[in-house]
Amino acid sequence: MARKKKKHGEEEHENMERWLVSYADFITLLFAFFVTMYSMSRVDEKKMGSAVESLQRALGSVMPIQMTHKEPGVFSNQVVPIHFSISPPIEGKAYSPDGRALIKMAEDIKKGIEDISKGKTSKTSSNLAHQIKFILEKRGLVIRVSEHIFFNSGEAFIRPDMEPILNVLAQTLEKIPNHIRIEGHTDNVPINTPRFPSNWELSTSRATMIVRYLLDHFRFDPDCLSATGYAEFRPVDTNSTPEGRLQNRRVDFVILSNKEMESEPQKETVQEQKNPI
Repeated sequence: MARKKKKHGEEEHENMERWLVSYADFITLLFAFFVTMYSMSRVDEKKMGSAVESLQRALGSVMPIQMTHKEPGVFSNQVVPIHFSISPPIEGKAYSPDGRALIKMAEDIKKGIEDISKGKTSKTSSNLAHQIKFILEKRGLVIRVSEHIFFNSGEAFIRPDMEPILNVLAQTLEKIPNHIRIEGHTDNVPINTPRFPSNWELSTSRATMIVRYLLDHFRFDPDCLSATGYAEFRPVDTNSTPEGRLQNRRVDFVILSNKEMESEPQKETVQEQKNPI
């Protein structure tokens, strides 16, 4: 369409509202920015629930999965990434898989324990669902084993009839390049024997006994294992009931996350030892 010519002497009308276009664009971009920031700060509870359910379905009834954080309030509204390694390191660096690797590892352990349980009739072997748990924490993956599976009350010798269960755990864990910390825990019932003057000695001896067994029977790197005892001072339940004390008497196999491994003492070279700072 031909543009209408302006008559001689007629002033062109200036559009004073053109700034509204730029202002509207700015408001739109600002709105999009805050929507993006808000969506990034929210946890998709539906997806989290679906992930937990898929783990539970994959593991069946023998290995219950628990999602927990040790610092309530700090991480209550956040998803804390858990990175641990299942496959051998790639080019010297730990490989961080997704949840499928966790499912595979748990399924291997579950199947091995089920095969062992078929030939056992003891109460301990038939009640493993309540005595072995997988727990995701900020520090990594915890495989929690009840005291009664490996030890008799007040003792630190591994039960010979339960060594096959420890073998199942070890066969899977020896494939993991991440550091594994064995933690011994007790309830608050005092012990005072010539060998164990307190729960400190008992919990530490149990953790050390597990580490010694792993090194003697499997190909674990000694640099990637450690043992510690917490006595009764890291309870997961109340000590005022028999059921709670049963939960507290345990051995935890802690597969440290990549970030948590950074805080572990590093092996010093001979040159570093000769030249301290």
